[in-house]
Amino acid sequence: MAERQVPAARAETDPLVDAAPGTTAGAQTDATATRRGRLEFLDALRGIAALTVAVQHIGETHWVELLGWSHHWFRAGEFGVLVFFLCSGFIIPASMERRNDLVEFWIGRLFRLWPLYLLIMGLILLAYRVSDRLAPPTGYRVLGDSLLNMSMLQVFSSRPLVIGASWTLGYELVFYLLVSLLFVIGLHRRSAITATVLLIAALGLGGAGTLLALQLRPEQWWTLPGALLLLLVVGLSRISRGRTSLVALGLGLVVVLALSNRPHPMYFVLLLLGSMFVGTVLYRWTTGETAGRTAAGVYALGLVSIVATQRAWHVGYVEPISGETPQWWTEAGTFLAAYLLFGASLLLRQRSWPRVLTYLGTISYSVYLLHALVLVTFPALPGGPWVGFLAMMATTLLGSVVTYHLVEKPSIALGRRVTAARRERGGRTDPARPAVSPEHPVVTAGR
Repeated sequence: MAERQVPAARAETDPLVDAAPGTTAGAQTDATATRRGRLEFLDALRGIAALTVAVQHIGETHWVELLGWSHHWFRAGEFGVLVFFLCSGFIIPASMERRNDLVEFWIGRLFRLWPLYLLIMGLILLAYRVSDRLAPPTGYRVLGDSLLNMSMLQVFSSRPLVIGASWTLGYELVFYLLVSLLFVIGLHRRSAITATVLLIAALGLGGAGTLLALQLRPEQWWTLPGALLLLLVVGLSRISRGRTSLVALGLGLVVVLALSNRPHPMYFVLLLLGSMFVGTVLYRWTTGETAGRTAAGVYALGLVSIVATQRAWHVGYVEPISGETPQWWTEAGTFLAAYLLFGASLLLRQRSWPRVLTYLGTISYSVYLLHALVLVTFPALPGGPWVGFLAMMATTLLGSVVTYHLVEKPSIALGRRVTAARRERGGRTDPARPAVSPEHPVVTAGR
């Protein structure tokens, strides 16, 4: 799966980081429609994903029929999550390569994700504290569990989640860590190979049980399988000794720890991660780094792997309220729909998209987190399910406009100032940052 290079061209804006990542983009990227420096098709996809998740989660609290339909026919909320993951795979590696600095990348992630997340988490905990009708999850330990939930990796523990929808953020972080590890060891541009390995592994290792079993034995959180550790050390053999090796070792250990203790079946997790790297392969196709034949092959492998893996390994569990059980084709159809929407939108990336949809994508992170707060705290209203549903949706959307402009944008701006100050102090000499290869120039640009 050979990858080809083209001369560096203009930079595009990362719709998640809200900065302008550099790219080795060719003419195809130059033709991509943008608005205020943002890729329109990605914003539109995020808008669709956020709206789908919010409608599904809020709707199913009002109509058990919707809950049952989604478990039997089509997992709408999961579809939205898959679209988010494909978008992240498309743009996150580009953001890291534009910066060409691991520390700077994580500074951006910190100020992009955590301020709003901590605010929503704090409001939910405050509601538990002051409201007589609300109560935290059973067995919730205020100090320990709150600290754990602040990490966004709580889904990989046996402890309760404050924000129910935050399980997806845990997998996002694992993807960031994995991309960071590949960046450190110099394999980050082998996206086609990475995606292929993960998608094939989803089918071949789909029935593997929990390796670390931290969920079952929380007192053994410190253990690691010796075989996986040995494989990790062998994989790091290509790295020179010193701090870079320690960074790579730390990143690898966290990834192994998380995946060993995953709350979902192995096939599902590998399909999620493989799908993110499919997004990366498609990004590299738009920049000219990856041949169209290679990108099409990886995309087709994703479609085939989804069907084969779900058919081979899927085990449905009864949803307790509706009594419905998802079938293998329910999950396969959900994944395939996300792939097809993303692929179609990518092919239409030169077109302009409705402003309401692209703006919804701009505030999609707020929508995703705020709807979780609304689900927990919104009181029951008289007038029937439609009144409650519309009131909760309106609160989510209007509140998201407020939190985006008052929390997200200022936090992003603060992160940029921190990054600028670090550059002025000469902070870009981190040995964990590999040098830019002359074969892969990176355009650095910002706004």
